[in-house]
Amino acid sequence: MKLFGAMLVLGVCIRCGMTSAAKLTRRAGRIRLLRQLLTDAESALQFTLLPVGELLHQLVGQAVYRELTFLQDAAAHAESFPESWHTALQADSRLMPDEKAVLETFGSTLGSTALDGQISTIGLCLERLAQMQTDAEQYAKEKGGLYRSLGLFGGLFCVILLL
Repeated sequence: MKLFGAMLVLGVCIRCGMTSAAKLTRRAGRIRLLRQLLTDAESALQFTLLPVGELLHQLVGQAVYRELTFLQDAAAHAESFPESWHTALQADSRLMPDEKAVLETFGSTLGSTALDGQISTIGLCLERLAQMQTDAEQYAKEKGGLYRSLGLFGGLFCVILLL
C-alpha cells in the first residue's frame, strides 16, 4: 500500500511538471494564432474593405479561431464594436496582459481610421506579436525542461520521504 501511494505521489508530481511546461508551449501557440488572426484581418481589409461587423463575423466563421473566446464575444455584439472588443478582451482570462495590450491597439484602430492607418497599425501589432512569440517560444524551451525536471525530482523527493 505504501508503494502504491509513493507511485501515485510521483505520478502526480511528474504530471504537475508536464502540465506547467505545456502551459508555456500553449502560450506560444496562442500568440501564433493571434498573429494569424491579425494577418487574416489585414488581408480582408486590404482586398474586400469589409465593415468591422462583417469582418468579425467572417473571422468567427473560420474553424481555426474557435478557441479565441474573446473573438466570439466581440462578434456577438459587433454593433457596439469598440466597446464590445474591449469588454471581450478584459473578460478573457486566458490572454496575458501584453497580448491584451496589442489586441486593444488593434481594436481601437479597426474601423476608426483610414485604411492606410489601419494597415500600418496592424503591421506594428504583427511585429510586436512576432517578438512576443519568439520570446514565448524561447521561454518555453528554457523553462519547460526545468518544470518537467522539477516535477520528477520533487516527486522523487516526496517518495523518499514517504518510504
